[in-house]
Amino acid sequence: MKIFYFKRLCKLMLLITIALTCQSCLVSRCKRPQITGYIYDSISRKPIENCKVGENLTDSKGYFQLKELRYSEFTFIGYEAPPLTVNEAIIKDGYENKSIQLFNPFGGGIRKGAVHNCDTIFLKRTPIIAVEK
Repeated sequence: MKIFYFKRLCKLMLLITIALTCQSCLVSRCKRPQITGYIYDSISRKPIENCKVGENLTDSKGYFQLKELRYSEFTFIGYEAPPLTVNEAIIKDGYENKSIQLFNPFGGGIRKGAVHNCDTIFLKRTPIIAVEK
């Protein structure tokens, strides 16, 4: 009778060990940290409203905030975090396009809640070309 319970206990311990090992292999990776900043006109030094930054628009003060994006990855012990490459477009009619570019060779391992502050980004107006008729 004792051998029967011992075998069941060993199987249970093995299942618990496998479950904990597999759970520890599922990690959260950073696809894009939270990005904040302001968009201003390079000449007038005034905020640019409704400027498209990534998937969001700036407010009346030129402020934007892009939410952090994360994904889950099944990995093995000793596997390094992948590089983090971010390229978010800044688009506004009448201004030259710019982009926010970030690169971190081990950035996928950034902890949850990471914030990148871009401070102030200045956009130049596109030159107006007169067309003769």
